[in-house]
Parts: sequence; structure tokens; C-alpha cells
Amino acid sequence: MPDLYEHFARKASAVGAVVTAAPDADAARSAAGHDAGDRIAAGIFAVAETGSVAVALPRAERGAALLAERLWLLVPRSELLPTLDGALARIETLVREGRPYVTLMTGPSRTADIERALTVGVHGPRELHVVVVG
Repeated sequence: MPDLYEHFARKASAVGAVVTAAPDADAARSAAGHDAGDRIAAGIFAVAETGSVAVALPRAERGAALLAERLWLLVPRSELLPTLDGALARIETLVREGRPYVTLMTGPSRTADIERALTVGVHGPRELHVVVVG
């Protein structure tokens, strides 16, 4: 299997996410946006097979993150999982531990429900940035 970071970055980029790496949390936060439409959140883990990031935000933060113009997710490099099967098993454990709102985000929000025209950012962020930390 190729390097998990490279595999994840390739898959996530293919669906419109912007992926960067940072050596530590301070560097990751300074790489993240600072505009009014930006939100920074912690990702629990990332899935190399799909380019997805798992998030489980508290209720008070969920709306702000999903309605942000740009969402920056910080994910520890040690939390890159190779497969979706492994991610689903991990989500099951998180739900059993009391984190019921686990979401897999794969690229920016997209829909083609509006007159069959692809629209980005209707149901979530228009831009998704993932910073892999470590």
C-alpha cells in the first residue's frame, strides 16, 4: 500500500478538498484560514481509501462548522486509516462510547438537486481544507 498520507491526499483532492501537512498543531492552526467565513475543527480520523474525514462536533459547534464558507479540519497523521471498513468499525465504537453525531466528510458539499446543475456549498462548506498534523 502506498504511503497513507499520499493516498489520502490524492483521494481527498480528487473530490475537491485541499490537503496540506503541518509538523505540529501550532503550524496547522497558523496554516488555517482567518477570514470571517472560516471555521477550524478537529477531525477524529481520516480515511485514505475515500479521502474522507470523520468529525463528531458538539451540538453547539455543528451548525457553525457545516454552514461555514471554508471549513478547516485538523487531523493527526497517526489517525490516518487505510480503509472505509476500518473507519466504520471505529465509528461504531465512537457511537457506543456516546458520540452519536459522527459524520464522514468527503470534499466540499455538493448537490445536483437544483435543476440537475451541480452546486457546491448548499448543504455544507463551499471549501474543505484538511491539515494533516505530525
